[in-house]
Amino acid sequence: MEPDGTADVRVAVASRGPGSTAGDLTTRKPELSIAAGLAGGVLGAGMLVMPPVVAALAGGDSLPVWAAHILLGGSVSLLLSVLVRARLRPASLAGAVGALLGPWAERAVDGVFAVAFTAGQAAIAWFAATCLLTAADGTVPRPGTAGLLLALGMLAVAVVAALGPLSLSPSVLRLRPWAAGALALLDAVWVWPAGPAVGPPTPLAVTGLSPGGARWLAFAALFFAGVGWEAVTHVVPTAAAGARRTAAGVALGTAAVAVVYLGLAEVEWLAARAPTAQGSASVPLRWVLAGATAAVLTSYCLTNVRTAARIATRLRRTGPDRAGQDRAGQDRAGQDRRGPGKAVIGSVGAACCAFACAGARDGAVPLLLLGPAAAALTGYALAAVAAVRRGGPLLRGAAAAVLLVLVTTAALAVPALFGG
Repeated sequence: MEPDGTADVRVAVASRGPGSTAGDLTTRKPELSIAAGLAGGVLGAGMLVMPPVVAALAGGDSLPVWAAHILLGGSVSLLLSVLVRARLRPASLAGAVGALLGPWAERAVDGVFAVAFTAGQAAIAWFAATCLLTAADGTVPRPGTAGLLLALGMLAVAVVAALGPLSLSPSVLRLRPWAAGALALLDAVWVWPAGPAVGPPTPLAVTGLSPGGARWLAFAALFFAGVGWEAVTHVVPTAAAGARRTAAGVALGTAAVAVVYLGLAEVEWLAARAPTAQGSASVPLRWVLAGATAAVLTSYCLTNVRTAARIATRLRRTGPDRAGQDRAGQDRAGQDRRGPGKAVIGSVGAACCAFACAGARDGAVPLLLLGPAAAALTGYALAAVAAVRRGGPLLRGAAAAVLLVLVTTAALAVPALFGG
């Protein structure tokens, strides 16, 4: 249920039917299906948003921050894969922890993600607004009225589209991550200036933090880019592979994510030290790239607003056995056909705009990203608790280690926000 829309990834993966070459290949080699589902779940809007944000916060230490995030994300995916492979049918992260811990856990995960999605869309809108304003003169702007109005306008477009009948086709959903990755690469070279946090304060970096505090904030905010590691709770049971092939699929998917994110981080780092390409880029070229970036990110907000509304609709349901997997699957299918009510979508949109207004300060983007980051941490921590309670000795030990890292990350990141 990542902010990029897990349902979107599942549509794309499911469309590779037995009649297609991709479908035949993933049927014969389920590890490829797992790898594609995992990489598709993680790689999304974060490719555009996170490299400039991490570079602004961590500077020359960006690569170690990214590497630590990918190592932790891959460990979470492997833990979830072992936990659900032989125990559960395909489910969301909320459905999986609900089936293992009880309905309260499902409601807890759905609740934090419903709120986190709105903060995440506000962060995406602020980033897109900052990108557009940066394209004007090649410097990252200070937080101000212009950025807020652009962010609110982008959110308004996404919410109005979500209220209407517009629906992105499976082919568009498959192509969108590729477009996001290509734009992220071009933006790093021609849009963002050397050292994105030029002339602080900016919406990309929090002022007043110590270098260590800034790195911890970058690592914590990266959980936004890593919402999606839980895609394995759906793709692993679907693939029905053995333990070795499941582990191989998770490893391949993690490697694909590492290649993309570490590659983008390296390009960002090199561009910051050889700024001639950005300096030579014409204003029209920067505007084209920034406009395309804003358009792609608006499409993510569209699907994410609907996803948040579906989660909120689930939370309003009452009755026993919410975590029952057969009924949960039927509920999700029915909601996908009908869609959430307009009142719920409007409420989600209003919450997104409220978060955007609240974030009108320096460091708006990483601070707002702490919402989905906290949701991911909560969901992954509950999954680790489920593994400790339901797994064998080896799984329990691994889950305890992951849980310790998650708790430590939260404990060290919170004081960092106060200059630690």
